Amino acid sequence: MQFPSYLNTLYNLRLFLLSLAVLSSLQAASADRTSVLFLNVDDWNDWNSVLEGHPQAITPNLERFAARSVTFTRAICSSPVCFPSRTSIFSGQHPVRTGAKSNWNWGRPWRSYVPDAITLPKFLSARGWRSVGIGKNFHNGDQAEFDEYTRRGKEPKPIPETYRDLNPSGRWGVSSVPTHEMHDYLSVSQGIETLESNRAGLFLSLGIYRPHVPWVVPQEYFDRHPLESLLMPERQEDDLDDLPERFKTMARAPAKFGPGYHEELEAKGYDREKVRAYLACVSFADEQVGRILDAWYASPHAESGYVILWSDHGYQLSEKEGWSKMKPWYDSARVNLMIAGPGLAEGAFCNKAVSLLDLYPTLVDLLNLPAPPQPLDGNSLLPLLQNPQADWDKPVLMSSEEEGIRYDVVLSNDYRMTRFATGETELYHLDSDPHEFTNLADKPEYEGVIAKLSERLSLRQSEPDAEGWLEAEKLPHQTSSDFGQRGNFHYPQDHSEASQGKAVCADLNKGAGSYIEFALKIDRPGNYDLSILLNAEGSCTLSTAAVVNDAKQADAGYPMKKLMSIEKTQSETFDLVSAGVVRFDQVGLHLLRFSSRVPKQRLRIDRMRLLYRN
Repeated sequence: MQFPSYLNTLYNLRLFLLSLAVLSSLQAASADRTSVLFLNVDDWNDWNSVLEGHPQAITPNLERFAARSVTFTRAICSSPVCFPSRTSIFSGQHPVRTGAKSNWNWGRPWRSYVPDAITLPKFLSARGWRSVGIGKNFHNGDQAEFDEYTRRGKEPKPIPETYRDLNPSGRWGVSSVPTHEMHDYLSVSQGIETLESNRAGLFLSLGIYRPHVPWVVPQEYFDRHPLESLLMPERQEDDLDDLPERFKTMARAPAKFGPGYHEELEAKGYDREKVRAYLACVSFADEQVGRILDAWYASPHAESGYVILWSDHGYQLSEKEGWSKMKPWYDSARVNLMIAGPGLAEGAFCNKAVSLLDLYPTLVDLLNLPAPPQPLDGNSLLPLLQNPQADWDKPVLMSSEEEGIRYDVVLSNDYRMTRFATGETELYHLDSDPHEFTNLADKPEYEGVIAKLSERLSLRQSEPDAEGWLEAEKLPHQTSSDFGQRGNFHYPQDHSEASQGKAVCADLNKGAGSYIEFALKIDRPGNYDLSILLNAEGSCTLSTAAVVNDAKQADAGYPMKKLMSIEKTQSETFDLVSAGVVRFDQVGLHLLRFSSRVPKQRLRIDRMRLLYRN
């Protein structure tokens, strides 16, 4: 059927007006959405003029932002290394839940640990925000999570005669390219363009890589920190004397750096060079922070939008003879966390214990959105953003593993406590001992504090069921990562045939001797029947030893009592193997170690049964 021309004209006009109405509606909806600048800086500890972690840190731009924001002075990460920290921030789920506890977990992509989680940029994109990622945000695999993503550029080449290359965590020198060619500078420039080319409803997640190694920046930033007047971090020569032996290994990290690393740095003067290079990178990072914040506050986004500035973990630079991240102490765990926006306190400091894991639920509240489908393990900080001095007693948990040692940290408003899988504990009162020189764990008057903080631990001894079975995933466990074996790791794995739907999976990749071990508490000495439900891709040896105050116990070569040999299992699920009668002559924690006898295998353990006989 043919319509008269004037009807066609009216019809086309109607379509045009309808399209305008739809466009206007979409624009109005977009205009109602508050923009968010999610600004992160890699490996930045408290060395700045806001948290005052080092008196020579030059960070005027962070100071300017502190005048607009709420600064959380007692914020920590959920794990003090990049891979697990960033996985937890963007998924809202704790490493204890997901299994992504250490950097060595990147033997599997981060997505495999949170397969069903709606990440923060995906969550906002589904609700009409435009999510843009620039630089490092996740730990690889960023592109699929954002509407638009640009990875950071290539590392600048250092001037050869200035460059030190001691190890992956000990590289520094002067950049051969000027500031405006540094990849962080280019990332911020693109972030500025993104702010200018987008209206409301923007989620811009911008990663600034420095002060991550290699510490390579132009000479002008080194010049701000003359070597001859450089101050080293405050230390005590006997700082490690009141710590159990495994803590000393955790501090010195011989698996990462080799034995005697700290002493070698001091002898060659490299310790001072490293501190100077880190401070130079902090100055450079602060300038990039200032550039993007200036662009934000000059844009319409600032009228109703929020800025969240965070660093993914801290960093140690000689404190407790330690270098790099990975460690439980405050220098490694403490992060920068500053939040600004309409209706929030300005120029305020909040000294309550909080975690980066709180960012996801905080944004949900700030933007007045429904919660995502996955459980969020943090707390919304909105009450503290409105009143930084509000009552708040919510201790936070950090969990990680390094040097073959699995540990939990609990931070309260007053104390920080560490507990190892093997039971060793340390405790510090932060106001009176900010550098954590005096371990209070052995003092009787602090038993109540330790008991209260222990309620937050994930490392607990579970009770057996009526038949004596213990679920493997509920027992403290750790894998070998001593010298030459870094790269073994473990995680909880959903399994339909497992007794409670989960098993402990260990990827033992670093040759024969690689192990996973469990810490079991023996309440009374005597003989026990020991059985295990497991799946082994290759043969392994089961052995045991009582936990002692000896760091060498975190080494694959430590002598242990052999209980049995386990051959490759035939079942696709789990086989029941029996070690027969095992005698434990003393009460306390005992290690049960499964050591691989093949170059590489995956070992799955569902549960174990320990029945007392006499």
